[in-house]
Amino acid sequence: MIKSSLFNYDLPKSSINQIPYQNPLDSKLLIAESKKIIYFKDLAQHVEKESLFIFNKSTVQKVRILTEKKSGGSIEIFIIKKINDRKAQCLLKSSDKKLMNKQYQTDIVNFKITDIDDGSFVCLFDKNIDDLINNFGVLPLPPYIEDSPDKREFYNNEFSDQGFSVAAPTAGLHFTNKLIKEFKIENIETAFINLDVNIDTFKPIKNVNLNDHKIHNEYYNIEDNEFNKILSYKNSNRSIYCIGTTTLRAIETAYITKELRGKTDLFILPDTKINVPNYLITNFHAPMSSLLSIVQNVYGDNWKELYKYAIDQGLKFLSFGDAVLFEYK
Repeated sequence: MIKSSLFNYDLPKSSINQIPYQNPLDSKLLIAESKKIIYFKDLAQHVEKESLFIFNKSTVQKVRILTEKKSGGSIEIFIIKKINDRKAQCLLKSSDKKLMNKQYQTDIVNFKITDIDDGSFVCLFDKNIDDLINNFGVLPLPPYIEDSPDKREFYNNEFSDQGFSVAAPTAGLHFTNKLIKEFKIENIETAFINLDVNIDTFKPIKNVNLNDHKIHNEYYNIEDNEFNKILSYKNSNRSIYCIGTTTLRAIETAYITKELRGKTDLFILPDTKINVPNYLITNFHAPMSSLLSIVQNVYGDNWKELYKYAIDQGLKFLSFGDAVLFEYK
């Protein structure tokens, strides 16, 4: 049994970065192996030449919709997943009781609850969901970030392209398109895959036994040419850097199953064999996050000491914070 309490640690509120870096390249990277701290703008000088960086290019959509009910009172509609053009799985926040077949009339859209599932609601809207998102939605920030319109523009990767995420693949927030161009000059290649990050990425482990934690599933899609590029680097023993745990999850799923698109429920446990990357760059994760299982997988039991070192050195945690570079051995 792996006790989930092993993934608890003390994270001071002051270590959670509330303000995004205006220039992503000013964020910092802790190299776990040497405990050296560098800036992302200097990253090209610290990575292996002729290596490959894999990024998750999924876009965070404007899925948070705030409006007023015609009967009075505000309501927040948070679209978790599109089912079709007019139907979606949602979270609803309002003061009234939400019941099956209940109908809502609001200032911008009318809808009906057609199903209820574990705190979420399937809703049928009288408007196209893409139009609703594009015309009325705002970008959702993580629950531990104080919401502010001037922060939202920093919560998508510069290279994001298509996809339907409700949370950012945050390791990519440290990279700019300019830095990626500099990589190419240094003979460092890139590959882009898509994994749609869903809201359950914030769901903490609540089971006593880690193995009993029901991991969320997420949709991924990898183009054939990108996957073949990744395989060619692996087969020629050149170094591969996974940027973020979502990228790792998608590429490991594709490698194991040979399926380049579909849903993944891969839970990377401390003893899970990692096949593709030599390195992982990831942000510092919250206490009791299932993503800490990946940190344990790559770094072992000493990850808490590393996290404490990062806190003591003033590094910032969670989505708008700094990051750490791990090496798979």
